[in-house]
Amino acid sequence: MTDIYKIILEETVAGYWDWHIKEKEIILSPAFKAMFGYHDNELPNTIISWQKLVVPDDRARLDKSLAGHFESKGSKAFNLEVRYKHKNGSIIWINTTGRVIEWDGDEPIRMVGCHIDITAKKKTEETLKISEETFRNAFEYSPIGMMLVSPEGQFLKANKSVCDMLGYSTDELLAKTFQEITYPDDLKADLDLLQKTLNGEINSYKMEKRYFTKNGSILWIWLHVSLVLNQNNEPLYVVSQVKDITEWKNADVALRESERRWIFASEGTGGGIWDWDLLNNTIFHSEQCVRMIGFEPHEFDNIPGVWTAKVHPDDRQKYRDDIKAYVNGETNIYSNQHRVLCKDDTYKWILDRGKVIEYDENGKPTRIIGTHTDITEQKQQEERLRHTLDMMSGQNNRLLNFAYIVSHNLRTHSSNFKMIMDVLDDPSTSKDEKEELSGHLKQVSEQLNDTIVNLNEVVSIQTNIDIQTSEINLHTYFNRAIELLHNDISRWEVKVDNSIPIDCKLVYNPAYMESIIFNLLSNAIKYRSLVRKPEVAVSYFNIPGGKYGFVIADNGIGINLKKYGDQLFGMYKTFNGNRDAKGIGLFITKNQVESLGGSIEVISEVDKGTTFKVFLN
Repeated sequence: MTDIYKIILEETVAGYWDWHIKEKEIILSPAFKAMFGYHDNELPNTIISWQKLVVPDDRARLDKSLAGHFESKGSKAFNLEVRYKHKNGSIIWINTTGRVIEWDGDEPIRMVGCHIDITAKKKTEETLKISEETFRNAFEYSPIGMMLVSPEGQFLKANKSVCDMLGYSTDELLAKTFQEITYPDDLKADLDLLQKTLNGEINSYKMEKRYFTKNGSILWIWLHVSLVLNQNNEPLYVVSQVKDITEWKNADVALRESERRWIFASEGTGGGIWDWDLLNNTIFHSEQCVRMIGFEPHEFDNIPGVWTAKVHPDDRQKYRDDIKAYVNGETNIYSNQHRVLCKDDTYKWILDRGKVIEYDENGKPTRIIGTHTDITEQKQQEERLRHTLDMMSGQNNRLLNFAYIVSHNLRTHSSNFKMIMDVLDDPSTSKDEKEELSGHLKQVSEQLNDTIVNLNEVVSIQTNIDIQTSEINLHTYFNRAIELLHNDISRWEVKVDNSIPIDCKLVYNPAYMESIIFNLLSNAIKYRSLVRKPEVAVSYFNIPGGKYGFVIADNGIGINLKKYGDQLFGMYKTFNGNRDAKGIGLFITKNQVESLGGSIEVISEVDKGTTFKVFLN
């Protein structure tokens, strides 16, 4: 025991002891010895010295408590009131308490404790004992039913209140036992608790039970039983206090039946019920409520906070704020939509609604009942609709852009045709000029044909509703594109790293996949750096939540996204002065990806390189 604790115990007039059990050595503090009138050197530090101080009649009780502490390995407390003999021959009452602090397996090694003199307290208790006459008056005229009952169950005495309650005269009731008038289904629980009281395991008990009245009707009562001992600490009788709670129980049964019907009706529509007792801080979730997220009732703890802990982190604060605002009276209704983690680690969307049904005397809510409704499918439909609307909006924008491009490009070619034809029709045009203009006419015709081919491909993507898909190997498709670009890769000594898993399979449109990969890879080579060895890295990703796709990263010349970011995927938009650039590849690639519900993200830095991240779903 540390010096600080020794000082505290000594200063509070509590004698301490430190028992090394295996060595059979004990230290009895000076205050311990002084408590019994001895100087430190007058009383040896031995167990025998301690044992001799205990009043013989209390020794067995002390030993039993100590044994119980050892056998329970400390879970049963060693704390009791024992009489000791003072040096002057007087008897003093001591509160003895201690605990084993060191164990060797199941064997106690060291135990420490303290003694506190409670003699004055005991004398005060004796002085304050109610006289027999006072007890008799309180018993007879109490508005609560009171009975004295023998340990065997025989009624020994009964007041007027309990006789009126049960319909018996005093003599009739005293001729019976409590077992005779107890409802059969409640008898075992009552007898078990009574036996524990008689055994000294508990001092008293309370319970709700039913009695039969004299006319055979059933009476619900609240029962409180306490034990009275004789001078030898043996059971003398029990004092039973009873209160009629039949009216309250009937009201409670009616309420529960009403709640049961409501729960049945609610769960019949697929919803779950929760019931929050704010007064006792307890909560109940119905079976349907729990099974809604994949758990069985025995797997889900009905304690406040368990459901909250499963709410998605992004939704949790609003969930807490909404219900707090409702409880505080800041809102008239409680309704919240949040995601909850299910047993299978997926999330479901829940519509949570509740209403206060009980208030305290100050008007504060004490009970709220609510419902949980699975709205996951509705949320998914909303997400699909939102995605469709986004796609339609994007398509409308692209159609406007497409219409502008068609109008602009065809008008340009048409003007060129008209200008050439006007010059050819001019009589002053020489033969050489006409031959030269015929060459221009052929060039304009070829440009018009290229434009029509490009526009036709865009139209094909925009109008293709039923895009066929099949299972493809993504690694193989990249290898195929690399083979097609073999000459350029060899010519410019480009290092291409295909780290997509060999067995990476997914469902996609084969033609679109070939086009997407070829366009992005050829761009990475076309816009390579001229000052460092070109490198292209290809990888696959699969993000929790279902997002997957591939990344193509190069160390090329890069793109100034601040300047050209909003034009990057525009039709006929070029930025790097490459004579071979037509500004159609990225436009078509983006349209192909989005037509199958995907998207493209780009990160680029001038003279550092560009990374395209393609989400395929």
